[in-house]
Amino acid sequence: MNKVFFLAVVLALVASFCGIAGCNESKTEVSSFNLVFKYGITARNILDTFERTYTKDMVTDPPITIELSLSEKEKEDIYKKMVESEFFNYPDEFSISVPPDELTGIVTPYNSYYFKVEYNSRIKELRWDDEITNQDEQADRLRDLVMFIRNIIESKEEYKELPEPTSAYL
Repeated sequence: MNKVFFLAVVLALVASFCGIAGCNESKTEVSSFNLVFKYGITARNILDTFERTYTKDMVTDPPITIELSLSEKEKEDIYKKMVESEFFNYPDEFSISVPPDELTGIVTPYNSYYFKVEYNSRIKELRWDDEITNQDEQADRLRDLVMFIRNIIESKEEYKELPEPTSAYL
């Protein structure tokens, strides 16, 4: 009887702790979610929520780094989009596989992406050179995620005040 009572108390404490600490894997405290997101030609545009900075690639001129913070809601929305796009199931090095009997479309210059995401005391990294144009569902989901994050960045006043590069990649 004492063992049953002890087990019931332990289970009640664990359930209570999980309610307070959030033991559910699908729920993340936004404060524990941060990312470094690099994108563009050579991935020189950098959002760093750890440091609360954004670096804009100025192509041939030196890059410009500014203070830029995301709100808790924006970080939560990015995390939700990552879960929705199955981002955490991607390999660390992503590439599009093209069957041997299919022509491969390639674009140049191409965008490169790097993600370093901290969530639930874990770290997920992903690298991708988006040079293959063949249809791919996983690539489309990643592109949607990239555009989602870029739209958040580009909606910020701090970003809008940055100058445009005086040159371009060819």
